[in-house]
Amino acid sequence: MNSFSGKFLRTDFGHEVYDEWYLGAGSYNFETPEFVEKHFPFYEKALLLSKHDKILEAGCGIGSYSREFARRGYHVVGMDLSPNFLSEAQKITQRENLEIEFILGDYNEMRFEEKFTVIFFEGSFFYRSKEGLMSLLNRVHKALTPNGRVYFVHSNHSIVKKQLPVDNLSEIKKNVFVLQRSEYDENSDVERCSWLRIDLETHKHYKCDFSTMHLPPDALKNCLMEVGFKDFHFYKKRRIGDFQPEDDGFSVVAKK
Repeated sequence: MNSFSGKFLRTDFGHEVYDEWYLGAGSYNFETPEFVEKHFPFYEKALLLSKHDKILEAGCGIGSYSREFARRGYHVVGMDLSPNFLSEAQKITQRENLEIEFILGDYNEMRFEEKFTVIFFEGSFFYRSKEGLMSLLNRVHKALTPNGRVYFVHSNHSIVKKQLPVDNLSEIKKNVFVLQRSEYDENSDVERCSWLRIDLETHKHYKCDFSTMHLPPDALKNCLMEVGFKDFHFYKKRRIGDFQPEDDGFSVVAKK
């Protein structure tokens, strides 16, 4: 990349440049049908799902989990802030002859009141500060019906700190490179990330900066209790069993 020159243009989640990368080279194997299907017995057992539930998948992306809920006979609504992801979700859903309502929106701004029995996050639960987490949990709590449940996956901050910093450079097509960089701020428990797209042919480059916080499990428990969740459990990530300190992350089920 010795011929690199030019300034970076801004991009972010929901922007066509970033989303095009994610839908192609960036998605890896996370949303393959095999990956999605193998974890559903855990979701159904941990959340005590029934066909009477009304489920919101928050941060649904291209709708892989929403479609599996629908295939299994559950009433599900998918929500995402990316119109590009939702467009892809609707195309696939129509192709599979499924009926799912998709909503364009940011879950950090949702204003539902006692509408859903389950709110489901899979790989999409992010917050930038403790205040941001409390705001999100309050919105989730308000959107749930009495005895409603929320599910999300959370990182183990002590493991994340050991894994960072990380740099990953890939050539997604000839003379087009993507650099992903993550560093950990010990003082704030925040992971700071940069995504750079470098095009040596057009010299039109893009940059996306974002951060996500990783509170320790005990601090997360305090936040859940402060918001009003009366019952919660930390499982091993996507499987039955209690979370252990050496696990790289955990699944949370909390009941209103």
